[in-house]
Amino acid sequence: YMQLFNITTGVSYPITPSMPNRYFYGHGVFSSDGLTLYTTEGEKETSQGVIGVYQLQGTQLIKVKEFSGFGIGPHEVIRVDDTTLVIGVGGVHTKGRVALNLESMKPALVYLSTSSGEVLERVGLADHKLSIRHLSLMDDGRVLCGQQYRGEPEDGVPLVAVHRRGEALQQLNAEPEEWLRFNHYIASIAVLGEHVVATSPRGNCYGVWNLKNNQLVEIASLADASGVVVSSRDNLLPQWHISSGTGKVITRSENGEVVSHQTNVMWDNHWSQIPQTVI
Repeated sequence: YMQLFNITTGVSYPITPSMPNRYFYGHGVFSSDGLTLYTTEGEKETSQGVIGVYQLQGTQLIKVKEFSGFGIGPHEVIRVDDTTLVIGVGGVHTKGRVALNLESMKPALVYLSTSSGEVLERVGLADHKLSIRHLSLMDDGRVLCGQQYRGEPEDGVPLVAVHRRGEALQQLNAEPEEWLRFNHYIASIAVLGEHVVATSPRGNCYGVWNLKNNQLVEIASLADASGVVVSSRDNLLPQWHISSGTGKVITRSENGEVVSHQTNVMWDNHWSQIPQTVI
C-alpha cells in the first residue's frame, strides 16, 4: 500500500492499497503542481513494470491511467520536467526476494512521456547484470543512476553511471578493488555541484566522485550507510546529509568538511528532502 501525509501537520490520509495482482516498488514522484502522482508498480506474476498515474482529489489518490511496456522491475522514478519521467528499470523478475531471470535480465534507464507513457529514450549498460535502481537529477538535465550487481562476487564492476539525453550511459571511474569496497550495492545517490555521493549499506561506506572527470575522490567508512539528500538550512550553503542504519547522520560539504551526530532512529536507504514551510 501507499499512504500520504501532510508534511506540515503530520496528519495521515487514507491508505491506498495496491491492486490485487500488483506490487508497489517503493518510489513515486509528484508533478510540479502536486496534483498528479506517478508510482513504480509491477505485475506479481511477471514483474512487468507499470507506472501508475494517480490524481489527488481531496485526501484520496484516484488512479486515472497506467503506462507499461518499458521493462521488468522498475524501481525509482523521477521527474526530469513536466513532460518527461525517467525510470531506473532494474530488469529483475522476482518472486518475493528471489531473482528468477539473472541470465536474461535487461536493466535500462528509460525516459517516458508524462502525457502518453511513450518511451522517449532507452539506454542500457554493457553488463546486463547491473540492475539500475536509484536516480538523481543534475541541474543541467543529466541523470545519475546507481546499480546493484547480480553477477559473480569477485567482479569489481562500476556501480554508478551518468547519462545525457541522446548519448550512451557513461560509467564513473574507480579501480576494480575500489568498486569491490561497495560490495556490489549502491543504495542512494545525490548530486551537489560537481560531485555525487553514493551510499552502500552492504559495503559500510559511501563514495564521492568528481563529475568533471567522473573520477572517484574518496571512499568514506560509515556502517550501514543508507540515505543521502542535499539540502540547506539557516542560509547555509547546500550540503549532503547521509544517514546510517546505526542512527548516525553525516553532514558533508562539497569541499569535504564533515560533521556527524547520533540519532535514535535506525534509518533505511531512502531519504527525501522536504522543503521548509513557513507557518
